[in-house]
Amino acid sequence: VSIRAPCCKKWFDCPECHAETEQHKLRRTTEMVFACKKCRKTFRKDLSEYDETDEFCPHCDNHYVIDAKTPQMVVWLMEGCRSRR
Repeated sequence: VSIRAPCCKKWFDCPECHAETEQHKLRRTTEMVFACKKCRKTFRKDLSEYDETDEFCPHCDNHYVIDAKTPQMVVWLMEGCRSRR
């Protein structure tokens, strides 16, 4: 999935991509907007109520959650990504 940054409304693949391209800090939020790369539809998720069933696109059932390269407890509070306008 791509994730829409709540601060600048641009699309990124990860928080690191946002940090590499933007001059501002990523705004923290619990409601995220995602775009599925398989079906290209967008959807919202409330990450304060996130569970295993939320790892799938609600439109095409694509499993979009992957293991982190550096595992750590982060609720995608965005701190960098490559822009997807």
